Amino acid sequence: MTFISTVLAVLAGSLVATAIGWAATFICFKQLAAPERVAWSFAAGLMIQCAIFLIAVALLPTRATQLLLLLDLAALSALLIIRGQSQATARVGSVRPTVLLLLFVAGAAWLVSLVTAMSESMWSTDYLAIWGLKAKTIALTGQVPKRLFVDPALYWAHPEYPLLVPISLAMLAVFAGDWHDQALALFFPLCELAMLAALYGFLSRRVSQFAGATAAALAAMCFPLYRSVIVGTAEIPFAFSLVLVSMAFLDSRSDQLKGSLSVTRLAIASLYCVSMKQEGSIFVLLLAAALWIGRRWVGGIGLMAPVAFHWILLYMLRGPQARRDFDFTFFRPRRWGELVPRLFDVLDRILRTEFLAALIPLCAILIYFFVTRRGIADALLLPLSLQLLCYILAFSASSFDPLWAAGVSSRLGISLFPAFTLVLAARLPEFRQTEN
Repeated sequence: MTFISTVLAVLAGSLVATAIGWAATFICFKQLAAPERVAWSFAAGLMIQCAIFLIAVALLPTRATQLLLLLDLAALSALLIIRGQSQATARVGSVRPTVLLLLFVAGAAWLVSLVTAMSESMWSTDYLAIWGLKAKTIALTGQVPKRLFVDPALYWAHPEYPLLVPISLAMLAVFAGDWHDQALALFFPLCELAMLAALYGFLSRRVSQFAGATAAALAAMCFPLYRSVIVGTAEIPFAFSLVLVSMAFLDSRSDQLKGSLSVTRLAIASLYCVSMKQEGSIFVLLLAAALWIGRRWVGGIGLMAPVAFHWILLYMLRGPQARRDFDFTFFRPRRWGELVPRLFDVLDRILRTEFLAALIPLCAILIYFFVTRRGIADALLLPLSLQLLCYILAFSASSFDPLWAAGVSSRLGISLFPAFTLVLAARLPEFRQTEN
């Protein structure tokens, strides 16, 4: 297949997944604005489509593409029949010129990211050694082979990592009928686009259109997150998953929106988040703890149940896996004397590099917090801060040189920024509304 035809096939596979997600989850998302529903449908549909893909390759690996299309058609038809009448979505009102301008900025920035992602084949070391290796192996073998987890020669490929990104790439490749690295890179700008739609829709519904457009523009212009070296890794999909689970968390804290539908969205977002990267489990745990402290027990369980389900599923698939990157014995009291100097080395490394590089925007954010009032998303500040602290502690407990581990701090930290834009945009004073 040519590059253009493969790109169109990958796009078609993504649209089919979104359509399946839209049909399957219409009840859960009926309270949301249309842009949000599209983003949620993309995430939920991707998980459903990956499950259908695994069924297809298990039943008929030599005809996986045809069977995948057939199962997609059957699933979509059944869901549409069950769905019946469509549900109304929340309206966000007419769009002001300033909102249109911000959305234009967000769209232009997204186009830059799209060109960056698809201008060449994915080439980063992490893609070649981890995410792409697993995805191509799954796509070409028609299964999730056990050797990905037990072969000593693949130990450096991190068998302990979650598998949604590799399975998604493999599914799109099988859907397209060809493995084409450059065409499959479209998956990552699509995740970014869904993330921007989620930010705009959520804040338009809960705060204002201006706040939503501001968050979308800020997230779209976070160009370090969309560099070509990151395309092919899980950072962009993970940033999208953090936005989804943060929005579900904020909705669950609203007395007007709490209920079974809110808990269902928490569960969907939690499963999507923990299936992307290991650190997703940490963030979900922090959000669950925040809900439990606020005595919202059911919401916390809704967040944690998918975490347990996901890790049990992975354990059944791959068995026990060692964590080669970290030595958690450093956290035992007898080794605190070794941990503390490593912690100070990591902090010194981060302050002298990443902190200094981001000093001006950090000062601007600090001033912004002083001159604005609390917003509905301020509840995310503590979980996001603790997530960063967990990263620093993990670097300090590295099995290798802690300074080498701290070298990836900017990449991990920047994936939190789109979720942080919820906090920034919700504090816009002239457009802020009181939380119910």
